[in-house]
Amino acid sequence: MGAEGSGGLVRAVSLVLMLLLALGGCHPRGSFSFDAEQVPGTAVQAIFVATDRKPSDAPLGYSGLRATGLSYAKIAVSIPPSHRPGRIEWPSVRGGARPDPARNFVVRSAESLGSASAFQTAVRVEGLPGHSGDIVVFVHGYNNTFAESVYRLAQFSHDYDLTGPQVLFAWSSSASPLGYLYDRDSVTYARDSLEKVLTDLARHQTGKIFLVGHSMGSQLVLETLRQMTLDGNHALDGRLSGVTLVSPDIDVQVFRRLLERIKPLPQPFVVFISHKDQALRLSADLTGQPDRLGSVSDLAQLAQLPITVIDLSAFSQLGDLNHMVAATSPGAIALIKGMEQSPPPTVDRPTGLLDIVLAPRAP
Repeated sequence: MGAEGSGGLVRAVSLVLMLLLALGGCHPRGSFSFDAEQVPGTAVQAIFVATDRKPSDAPLGYSGLRATGLSYAKIAVSIPPSHRPGRIEWPSVRGGARPDPARNFVVRSAESLGSASAFQTAVRVEGLPGHSGDIVVFVHGYNNTFAESVYRLAQFSHDYDLTGPQVLFAWSSSASPLGYLYDRDSVTYARDSLEKVLTDLARHQTGKIFLVGHSMGSQLVLETLRQMTLDGNHALDGRLSGVTLVSPDIDVQVFRRLLERIKPLPQPFVVFISHKDQALRLSADLTGQPDRLGSVSDLAQLAQLPITVIDLSAFSQLGDLNHMVAATSPGAIALIKGMEQSPPPTVDRPTGLLDIVLAPRAP
């Protein structure tokens, strides 16, 4: 092996170790904490789940194995009054301590929804007056447990003051830093399931749909939209209010090719990137590429695409993976919410790349 190849291997191994350390905190991966106690000041976020994960024995649990069909659920997540934007306050398990709803994310209630029809009815009720807003469909990324993806959507929805129904599409991630290839195959496996979920929502709900993909989930979003175009499935025509990709783990050339086949391309189409994304640096090493879409350094590669690229590198934190800055940085959250008052322009034809670099406000 040459010096260059050896260096790439060393970087990959180092970044895998960083992932293992970052994810090996004091909370158990893959499990929820349940507590029905109603604490004053808590917020409750309803999360609707559609998943192709195989059910496990844990209460409302789903493993990283692939199921042959979809399962549906509704989970009420309690967010503590002491919550700080960008954080998931996991309960500590040291010394057998019980979760505290006043300080921790906990599940207040959970129910399985036995059919696609029951799922659509539950989402429709949530979308009644008083819960107005787009139906947000969130597709999580690589190396996620079911619990992590549910809590992340609850935190994201709460911090961004989203008022419409929140839908998690949970695909069968192995939830292992070493399961990268398995997860990529799971994305391919999940395309038909995500197409069904989106088609059903478009046909049975009145609200518009806003798609959010994170990391490897961004590729699942794009491949599904491309597949729907090629299938002649027009269920989403006029129903999408936009697409946002957060730290997308996609080859830049593949991204360009996917966009060529998605007709019509949803607008606005926003991509959040960070040049300091450590997880995407690992992905680039594993795939033999200089960078991924979510950490792209040469923006000329995206020229003439009708998209908005927002660079959040300035909000990266030392010692952090910086793989979901748009959801984990309080400063980035505040600025992005502020952009709602002056949103990026809608582009309906390729007129060139709009690049926005956000930086923390001066104190």
